Amino acid sequence: MTARLAALLRAFTLAAAMLAGGAAGAALAPDQLAAIGVRPPPHAALPLDARLTDLDGRSTTLGGAIAGKPSVVVFADYDCPQLCSPILALTGEALAKSGLKPGVDYRLIVIGFNPRAGAAGGRRMVGSQIGFASPVGRATTAVTASEPVIARLAAAVGYTYGYDAERGRYAHPAALLVVAADGRLSRVLSGVAISGGDVRLALVEAGKGAIGAIADQIRLLCYGFGASASLYADRIRVLLGAAGAATLLAIAAGLTMLSRSGAHRRT
Repeated sequence: MTARLAALLRAFTLAAAMLAGGAAGAALAPDQLAAIGVRPPPHAALPLDARLTDLDGRSTTLGGAIAGKPSVVVFADYDCPQLCSPILALTGEALAKSGLKPGVDYRLIVIGFNPRAGAAGGRRMVGSQIGFASPVGRATTAVTASEPVIARLAAAVGYTYGYDAERGRYAHPAALLVVAADGRLSRVLSGVAISGGDVRLALVEAGKGAIGAIADQIRLLCYGFGASASLYADRIRVLLGAAGAATLLAIAAGLTMLSRSGAHRRT
């Protein structure tokens, strides 16, 4: 499969997932849907003493998982292949293309917030979308936690999600949290529109210049990539709406038609 086709299929899958997610959330009340998003409080920080369990059943803390590195933190439902799986794959790809050294310059922390989806689901998702043996995978800690701990972590950064009991699914923000080594929230990035350059600058910012190159510091100054613009107050900036997903589907369909047309001309 060519890189172009793989990217096309991934875009189509993610767009379809967004549309499906919107339909799945229809059973939630309007006020519940309005609350879903990432609205960090002032000076938001994840508690490093939060007790977690890795996918092998070992107890750890968030601080132990971060290991003194700037980190990308993803809240994921290990039973959500439609949206969480492609977002995790896109995150892994962006980190791999960032030019930073996994485990040296950053860590990736995946927190399973669905209490009904345990370590087995986490192993399937992380293993298939990132790969435990890949460079990014070796710098990844995927965990589960008790419901009180998840609630504490989510509240600390203003991450709000809702459970649709009728369909047994969660509606949640498609967001990546970039935190400093001490757990302070530095930036919130969209999980559906992330690039290697985006995640590199966000991690350089979170690392306060201790990682990256002088060119990264210049880019931070030139482009105003500051914390003041990083914390999303509007859930629309974290969630793509149905219109955006429909646009992506239309683009994917158009690219498919062009690809087929080119193939026909070559035959």
